[in-house]
Amino acid sequence: MNMKNTIILLGIILTGIINLNAQDCYTVKEVNNKTENPDLSSKRFTFGIKQMTEELLGEKFTICVDGKPVVVNITSIEAPTVGINIGPFMIRKKNTIVKTEVIINGKVYVGEGTAKLSVKASFAELKDENLPFEKSVFASAVKKSLQDGISKI
Repeated sequence: MNMKNTIILLGIILTGIINLNAQDCYTVKEVNNKTENPDLSSKRFTFGIKQMTEELLGEKFTICVDGKPVVVNITSIEAPTVGINIGPFMIRKKNTIVKTEVIINGKVYVGEGTAKLSVKASFAELKDENLPFEKSVFASAVKKSLQDGISKI
């Protein structure tokens, strides 16, 4: 066998090995607002969540344009007020809790994330067109929730 045939054969074998190890690739097909707040259906919000999800998924999987579909649902946004008593004073602390679902390969992965911000302030952030979504405190709660869900995959 000459050198040229050996190189061709080696190339065929390597291509076969690479194809065996090829991962499925994914794309975020839709972001759904399952809450009752219409602000979460804005293009800026859904695009920001799509980007964030693909960035996080990209740490584990290959992301491509025509990949297997991934669906993200924002299922709830809550803001329980927690009171802490210090002597005669009560300090109220508000957190925004965001719950998400990431649906991949037919399985649902639920995540939860928290940010130190009232829901009213979160929604004010969402309406501020000058504030990039990824820079908002609300986005940090969404990201934590997505990370939580994706870590379970």
